[in-house]
Amino acid sequence: MSFKIKSLIAGLLAVLMLAFAAPAMADPLDDARAAGQIGERPDGYVAAVNAGAPGDIQALVQSTNAKRQKAYQDIATKQGVPVEQVGALTAEKIIGKMPAGWYYMNSSGAWVQK
Repeated sequence: MSFKIKSLIAGLLAVLMLAFAAPAMADPLDDARAAGQIGERPDGYVAAVNAGAPGDIQALVQSTNAKRQKAYQDIATKQGVPVEQVGALTAEKIIGKMPAGWYYMNSSGAWVQK
């Protein structure tokens, strides 16, 4: 495995650790995912599972995606890879490790419950 790929994987693992760290208080994103309101997309971002989601869910989606975009861009810049590659690899890791019952979007664009 090349150094660039190893470094990319290490960076992705750092992002995942932040995403799945057990905080002292409830995480609104995890709460929304557990409630089936927000799901993971294959590009590394989140979306409301239902188009008519309330404003607080839409705001959570926007703020989460803004943070992820910045993290993905930082990793992509450091590793010299496309930001889309970072997002897609992160999505694979998140979806692979998320608990049963949470939603993710499959490659056909349909929401699937794990």
